[in-house]
Amino acid sequence: MIKLLIDGSEVHLAADVSLEFYDRNPFFTSEGQHTLDIDISLDDPQNAVVYNAMHRLDVGGRPQNRQAILYCEKGVLIKGTEIILEIDERKAKIQIVSGNSEFNYLIGGDRYLRNLDLGSVENLTEQTATLSMYRTYETFDYVCTPVAANVKIYGEGCNELHSKSIIYNEINEKAGATSVTIKSGTTLCPQPYLAAIIRRVVNALGYTIKNNAIDNNKELSKLIIVHGYKTLQYNRMVENWTVADFVSEVEHLCGVFFIVDNNNKTLDIQKFGDYYKSAECEEITKDCILGDINKKYDQDAPDNLVYHNVAYKFPDTPFYRFYSIDPEFDKRIEYVNCPDMLPLYDTDYFHLYNIWYKITGGNDLDKYGEPPQSVKDAYRLMKCYVEGSIVFEGSIKKRIPIGFPFIVRSINPESTCLTMIDQFGPRVDETSNDKMELKVVPIELAFSHLHDYYSYPIPIVENGEGDTGLAHDADEGKGVAERLKSGESSAPSAKDNMFVGFYMGVSRFDVNGEQRADKYPVVPVTINSRLLVWTRQETPVGATKFWTHQTVMYVNADGNYDLSINSQNGMYNTYWKMSLQLDLSTVYVIRFRSPQRCDARHLFNIGGRKFYCQQLKYEVVGGRLSEVVEGTFYPLK
Repeated sequence: MIKLLIDGSEVHLAADVSLEFYDRNPFFTSEGQHTLDIDISLDDPQNAVVYNAMHRLDVGGRPQNRQAILYCEKGVLIKGTEIILEIDERKAKIQIVSGNSEFNYLIGGDRYLRNLDLGSVENLTEQTATLSMYRTYETFDYVCTPVAANVKIYGEGCNELHSKSIIYNEINEKAGATSVTIKSGTTLCPQPYLAAIIRRVVNALGYTIKNNAIDNNKELSKLIIVHGYKTLQYNRMVENWTVADFVSEVEHLCGVFFIVDNNNKTLDIQKFGDYYKSAECEEITKDCILGDINKKYDQDAPDNLVYHNVAYKFPDTPFYRFYSIDPEFDKRIEYVNCPDMLPLYDTDYFHLYNIWYKITGGNDLDKYGEPPQSVKDAYRLMKCYVEGSIVFEGSIKKRIPIGFPFIVRSINPESTCLTMIDQFGPRVDETSNDKMELKVVPIELAFSHLHDYYSYPIPIVENGEGDTGLAHDADEGKGVAERLKSGESSAPSAKDNMFVGFYMGVSRFDVNGEQRADKYPVVPVTINSRLLVWTRQETPVGATKFWTHQTVMYVNADGNYDLSINSQNGMYNTYWKMSLQLDLSTVYVIRFRSPQRCDARHLFNIGGRKFYCQQLKYEVVGGRLSEVVEGTFYPLK
């Protein structure tokens, strides 16, 4: 017989109770186990006590988040949280949610990150802030790496910080420094590791992470959330998203699943590509199959499984406009290939010589100051230029394609430059209408202003207190009325986003593209990709050739530290690409007999053919668990 316990107290079910419950696979859906509606008679005195006589007019409120266990002589059918749906004079109507469904219920509704107790940074001093830059997650849950809170840039098209920029966690800058120290009096603003926020959110919900693919991943464990909030409270370092939105965004960005254990308050964070690596296979013989097999064709793939058309949802800022180009606008641009015009050993590769040669026809490349007319003409064309660069494999030089095109960005005498476009652009699949937008996006980067000896990338803060992001000269000095008139208040809010980058630790910022002599200090390095372009203002104007004051850099690091979507080592190929050989367009609904409970997360061999399971439906009929199971499956190709 089927029995029910609510917080340890028995609830009397009707002797002939009938109900359905589902076991869903979190690989294909965010749900786990749950029942459909269960009716409970309140005419039964025992049930009336368990439900606090809620059917009476003078009783208000309802119990919430009580533990429910539905079981029979074969064992526990479902263990989770009770949800009271409805009460009338004669009965209560409830559901039971377990595993991922229980987790979704607890994080659903109006639960916001800033309402959770995520703890705080304790005893933060300049000494511990300095130490954090030399440590990694999990030794520290944060790092006090420099971030640019209010950014001014030298010249149009440049990405070099003006000395008037406001830096949080500012460090002492000294040529040839062999250690990093926090500058006395700087604003300390801890930047939390994404993995730390995830762990703290899960713990605040009453769960413990058992196995964590993000913690165990060399690259993902280095992601920090960049912000400018002057706080030590972790729940104030993030935007006030719902917990459900935050979990969903983490899953989509990192290519992981939150898989909740049905029997205890633990969960695994598992990589998308590892889910079925060690899966068991359940055997269903032909003689156990009941009735006809129902095939449904041309079905839509699960939204959380296939990254068809995926894009970062960037805010509208001067940097982000070039980070990602609208696919329809991109179709209007002519791509121009730039042949290799240099010997392999020539360092002008790093100054994009081949592009400049293509634009100018090889003429006027010795010109100082103002660019030649050919460059001014190219500035007004719908053209972009594809170039290669040099990397070192050990001591061997190798020419490789950069992978992203460049345009002429500025033709001012003090800052004539190219800009790489669409480095973080969308993945486009014209065979599908499915779209996914990611609100956790790569940071913008600028370079420190002391470029004679101290060039290294610094994240730009878009969310924080007071002015943040890139300061627009046109708005500088304006009051509230003037800014409202100019439409500043109607610009898309950066608070729709969280911003992440890889904190690489303290190093000499070792890169291909620039020789790092002893005069260069060690610095804390945060990047959004191993491929960077540093563009500086020519000082004084006319002192150097017009095209030589920008440098393509490849950060020398062992790993795929790349938040771009489409590059060879980017997010799609590294985390999102589907490797399973399954047909998501055809769904098989198969009824079969099984005396034992099956696991929807296993592979199934049914009548000699292998399937992935989306869900299993069980029935209780006449107070007893039926051996007939209805499964929904995807066939292996």
